[in-house]
Amino acid sequence: MSIVKICGLKTKDEIRWTAEAEADLGGIVVFYPKSKRNVEISEAEKLTDFAKSLGLKTVAVTVSPDAFTVSQIKDAGFDYIQIHGELSEDVLENAALPVIRAFNVSNMQEFEKYKSDDRIWGFIFDAGIPGSGVAFDYELLKELNLDLYKEKPILLAGGLNPLNVREALAKTRLCGADTSSGVEDETGLKKSRDKIFSFVKEVKAIEVPDL
Repeated sequence: MSIVKICGLKTKDEIRWTAEAEADLGGIVVFYPKSKRNVEISEAEKLTDFAKSLGLKTVAVTVSPDAFTVSQIKDAGFDYIQIHGELSEDVLENAALPVIRAFNVSNMQEFEKYKSDDRIWGFIFDAGIPGSGVAFDYELLKELNLDLYKEKPILLAGGLNPLNVREALAKTRLCGADTSSGVEDETGLKKSRDKIFSFVKEVKAIEVPDL
C-alpha cells in the first residue's frame, strides 16, 4: 500500500480533512519561522492532540534541529520527526522518535550514509527548496540504489499535486508521496479539502510492493 503524507498543516480543519481522507501522516512545520507554514510548538501540541483523537499520525517537520528542540518536539506529542538540513550524531542518537531523513537535490549523496542506519525510519526526497512546490529532475534518483524501499519507506516530494503524482511515482518507483503546496487553495494560504482528498485517492490507487 502506498504511503501518503500531507504536510504543512496549520489548523484543526486541515488535520480533520487529512484524517478523513485517510492519509497516513500529517506534517506540521515547527521551529522554522522562515516558512509561512511554521506553527508555534504550543499550538502544535494542540494539533497533535487533536490528530490523535482522529487516529492520524503526526510528523514534526524541522530543519537542522538541536537536542533541545528535539526534546520539545517529543514532549509535544509528535509520532515522528522529519529532519532537513544538518543532522548531528547527537540528535540522531537521542531523537527518541522515529526519524524521517529528508534529502534534496543538493545533499542526496548523503543517502548512502544513512540508508542502512537502523535509527532512520524512512526517507523523503524533496526539491531544492522544501515547500516551494517545485519538482526536481527524477533522473537523479537513478544514480542511487533504491532497493532499500522494500525495507524502509521512501517518499517523493516536491511539486506534487493530484494531477501529476501518479506519473511521478511511476517514474521513480517510490512507495509514497508527500505534498504541501500541491493541496493548497488558490491563495496558497490554506489547504483545500477537495485537493487533499484527491491527492490521497490518487496515491492510494498506485500498487507498490509491500514494505
